[in-house]
Amino acid sequence: MNLKRIAAVLPLAGGIAAATTGTSHAQVAPMAGSCELRITEVQARDLQETPTDEIYLRVGDERTSTRTFTEGQTREGSELGNADQITEFIAPGGFVVVSVVEDDPAVDTVIGSFRVPCRTASKEQLVSGAGAFYEVPYVVTQLP
Repeated sequence: MNLKRIAAVLPLAGGIAAATTGTSHAQVAPMAGSCELRITEVQARDLQETPTDEIYLRVGDERTSTRTFTEGQTREGSELGNADQITEFIAPGGFVVVSVVEDDPAVDTVIGSFRVPCRTASKEQLVSGAGAFYEVPYVVTQLP
């Protein structure tokens, strides 16, 4: 995580702007009442293009690596990218948008997007569109 990402959601919680960018997740002292979203896995239920889809996620302002999925395949969150790419801070009262995207040669296709609020949760989000169906389990943890 970095302060740039926190600054992107702070206006939703009252408008404080961070003055520094590039600070690692371990160095950030999140504000009281904020949350951390972590994508735990991605499951391909129905593909957009047979026999495989090339999928990446947008988690807030981060993009994960592109991975090939076959129908029925599950990939752990850690297979999609590093901790900065699959986790995101959420300001109190704010949210983060997560998108499942098919990496196409000409124009990428957004299969679907969903909003994750700053609220403790463990959920399996169903995402469908463009002829595909994916499931994205995630965990939101309230930070002290």
